[in-house]
Amino acid sequence: MKIGPRRLLPVLALAATMAAQDAAGGDGITKLALRVASVRPNGQCIIDRGRRDKVMVDDRVILSPRGGQPLPGRVVQVENRTALVRLLDPKAKVVAGVRGYVLLPKERVQKKVRQRPDGGVPAGSGEGEAGQSAQLADQLDQAGEEEWRPGMPLLGRHRAPRPDERPSRLRGRVYGSGNLVRTLDSFSQSFLATGADVDINNVGGRGGRLRFHGEYFRSKEFNDKVRNDLRLYELSYERGGTRFDPVHWQVGRFLPRDMPEFGVLDGATLGYRQENGSRFGGSVGFLPELDDDMQTFADFQLALWYVWNQDVAERLSFAMGYQKTWHRGRLDRDLVILRSRYLPTSGWDVSASAWVDIYDANDVLKNEAFEVTRANVFASRRWQGQGGVEWFYDHEEYPELRRNENPQVLLPQTLIGAYVDRVSSRLWLDSGSGASAFARLTAWVDEETVGGAVEVGGTWADLWGDGSTTTVAGFHIEAPSNNVTGVRLQHGVSGTMGRLDLLYELGFVHFDDQPSDVAELLQHRLGVLLATDIGRGWDANFTVDTTLWDTDASFALGFYLQRLF
Repeated sequence: MKIGPRRLLPVLALAATMAAQDAAGGDGITKLALRVASVRPNGQCIIDRGRRDKVMVDDRVILSPRGGQPLPGRVVQVENRTALVRLLDPKAKVVAGVRGYVLLPKERVQKKVRQRPDGGVPAGSGEGEAGQSAQLADQLDQAGEEEWRPGMPLLGRHRAPRPDERPSRLRGRVYGSGNLVRTLDSFSQSFLATGADVDINNVGGRGGRLRFHGEYFRSKEFNDKVRNDLRLYELSYERGGTRFDPVHWQVGRFLPRDMPEFGVLDGATLGYRQENGSRFGGSVGFLPELDDDMQTFADFQLALWYVWNQDVAERLSFAMGYQKTWHRGRLDRDLVILRSRYLPTSGWDVSASAWVDIYDANDVLKNEAFEVTRANVFASRRWQGQGGVEWFYDHEEYPELRRNENPQVLLPQTLIGAYVDRVSSRLWLDSGSGASAFARLTAWVDEETVGGAVEVGGTWADLWGDGSTTTVAGFHIEAPSNNVTGVRLQHGVSGTMGRLDLLYELGFVHFDDQPSDVAELLQHRLGVLLATDIGRGWDANFTVDTTLWDTDASFALGFYLQRLF
């Protein structure tokens, strides 16, 4: 069997991460759970953690969307209760409610807030009563994991509180959103949604966690019919997986925490946590379809996995999992997941994953014993006050499945030969005086064509007012049937009303193989985003996005309201 460069890349990435093991010494990282509160364009999102939770610019973030692909990113802007995260992959798709965690230095989390003589918090610290309560609860939840190491006595000078010594805690959000979209003379992509996302931690003082996320979704389809859906994204109960209770189990509908790459599960997992933080376990249940209805019971699965961690902080981690599926009672998929992650307190962050499908005589379209159907590598490095570099590689092709995971019908020849490889790198340099320059290069290739993009620009702080950020960039995009050359201007400012971001983009578009009178057109894009606090604990985002091509126009008007508790 021939092994080409596309198969070697993920293997080399995994090996490179293994070579970093000797450099992963030391300790001092704490995981702080988060949710995505709202989504912005170009691989950016707002998380529900901020200055009061001791989050700072350049902190690392890992998101776990329902599709199963963990997404790394970094904090680029911090407010009191929220933070703006830029994902390493600007094309990554996330939705509000996606869970994840931010990595905080342990010494920062443990640092006590300076108090006034009357016991209060100094003005301007961002550590009000609500903020301190949220911080304290999160630190108590994590103390059992972070304060003890193998070989230390269970009862020490700073003994972590047991579950029956901590109160139960309710945390979550209620939200409503809507989008009025007009494109191609149709409003078919418009929608209204409302839902709730709730965690009850340490239920009954037993250390368990109850989770619920449900949503009502009303949308207009392409046939102009209105559709109403009740979506259940998660309803589960989990317990254990700590040094007090090493056996971990979870039941319901959920994304498995040890192997999210296997996707959302309707069933149960059972695992065991070792003293150094390594874990092994298995799961049984059904895989719901990841569409509007999320129907289940058509695809049954069994899975096993092992996650090796160098220590409980999980700065260096390797994982391997195997999943076997049956579609309506017939044998379907044999999938192996390989994953590595290196997250030191400083230096290079590296993560890599590979999905390897194993085929047999029942798979008539694939003539190979195995195939890397999905793989990705993320690497980044930040030099404080100087700049940094980010790099990622992504590969995807279609596995042969009885289960339908694609909205469109695939022809056999497409299933056999289709693939996409994409690589991108971003470099930025800080001047130390509030200005920075950046450049991003992206290239992609599939079974038929190649393409790419380049973007170069600069960002200035406080250029047009205190607290403002201004970015100017030029770009060029080569697509299969057209190319675009343009300039982008972005300006954002924070004030008493919240945060206002403006975007203007001018592009010159050229279409290949078109008559000269329609081969060239001018494209204008204008975007407005207002993020504000509307009182009584409610946050709001209002968006306007319009695009004009000569005489044709499209627009989207959106809102997102939520209350965190």
